[in-house]
Amino acid sequence: MRSRETETRLRFMRLAVLRGLSVLAVSPVALVSVSGADLPSRPLSSSVREADDYYLGRHMPANVRKGLQILRAAAAGNPRDYEVWWRISKLTCYLARHTEKPEKLKLLEEGVAAGKRAVQLAPRRVEGHFWLGANFGLTAETRGMLRGLFLVDDIRKEMETVVELNPDYEQAAGLRTLARVYYRAPFFKGGDKRRSIDLLEKCLTLFPENSLTMLYLADSYLALGLREEARKQLEKILALCPDPQYGPELAENQAEARARLARHFRAG
Repeated sequence: MRSRETETRLRFMRLAVLRGLSVLAVSPVALVSVSGADLPSRPLSSSVREADDYYLGRHMPANVRKGLQILRAAAAGNPRDYEVWWRISKLTCYLARHTEKPEKLKLLEEGVAAGKRAVQLAPRRVEGHFWLGANFGLTAETRGMLRGLFLVDDIRKEMETVVELNPDYEQAAGLRTLARVYYRAPFFKGGDKRRSIDLLEKCLTLFPENSLTMLYLADSYLALGLREEARKQLEKILALCPDPQYGPELAENQAEARARLARHFRAG
């Protein structure tokens, strides 16, 4: 039989192991190392954590501006911090979506530059590629069809890299954005609405409650005259429960779904 001293020692060892596992599950080090191996894992800086906290309140743009201000200062102090640069690209993209010209274009220029810097620092990390591509995409949308065409290949390149590095990033956002490129691009730049539908349906098999995927799929269905399929997707968006992680985005996508239903199915 084991002695009381041995049992006590084993109990402490088990507690130490469990405590270590719990720390690994939630620590910034673990989160940093998930999406690539270019940079050694290290704890997130206090500035990054503070900016992340502000981003949680992004339904108020002032919070995003405050987070961006913190990140800009952090980048000036440590220009080789990958975690800072990709977040600058992310926050500028978000602000640009909720801002009018000419500030929108200035934010997008900053987002593209920050995304490029992130990719330069860690070419095998997914976040820099995604937010660089997202800023390219919004820039193309803002500039209009003709000027935006010059960015189609850049968007496609970044999103294909995202799919290669981590196809599940931001709930299959790389694949979803590629699908949107197929939807928006003219045929001579690789546009293909049927291909867009195929990719979006694949996204929904992976993340069946993503409201942006549903919204994009409804648009692609409508483009091919598949009205009933589109209506079902729009109604599904309205039936979704609030998501604590993507609450502001869900609210925006539900508003877009209502507008599309009114425009295409309830007018007259």
